[in-house]
Amino acid sequence: MSDDLTGLVMGLRGLFARAVIHDLDDEAGDQTLTLATHLGHVKSRVPVHYPFGFTSHAPIDGAVTMVLHAGGDHADPVALPPANPMTARMGGLKEGETALYDAAGQKLHFRDGRLVQVDALEELNVAIAGKTVLRVTEGKVSIDGVLHVNGDVEVQGDARLDGTLTAQQDVKSAGISLKNHAHLSAQPGQPTSPPQE
Repeated sequence: MSDDLTGLVMGLRGLFARAVIHDLDDEAGDQTLTLATHLGHVKSRVPVHYPFGFTSHAPIDGAVTMVLHAGGDHADPVALPPANPMTARMGGLKEGETALYDAAGQKLHFRDGRLVQVDALEELNVAIAGKTVLRVTEGKVSIDGVLHVNGDVEVQGDARLDGTLTAQQDVKSAGISLKNHAHLSAQPGQPTSPPQE
């Protein structure tokens, strides 16, 4: 191999390096890493290049990444988002599926093009303008705001109301209409008039 070609190959090889992560700083605007690309060759404050709208904080123990040297300049490195093969990766996805997951096993899984599955360990919160409007825990769903339902509501269990129940048509209990039922009068067999409007 000619000296020119050897130099080109070595230059290309020098653009990329596999690195072991020793520390991760996620406090500033840029996430930065302290990493080792070769034995005894440690670099600090290497910025991580994330796609817009996504970020994560990988568990440090066992974390690795790829480092790119812009223009072949080893003084100007940038790291790809860290991976951690030591932490259980969420696998078993079918073709076309996508998932976001964390080290605890929580996930947002887009399944089979027909189901979005959310798995939270303890609590799921939805916030609007920084205020939680929906909180889901095991066995309980809390909504802070007006619940508008365009359709029927079915309840399997007791219902408690701390306020006024307003019905535009009728209310029935065990098949008896609140609007159209009759009461017996003092004389046996003599019904009273229907309830007044």
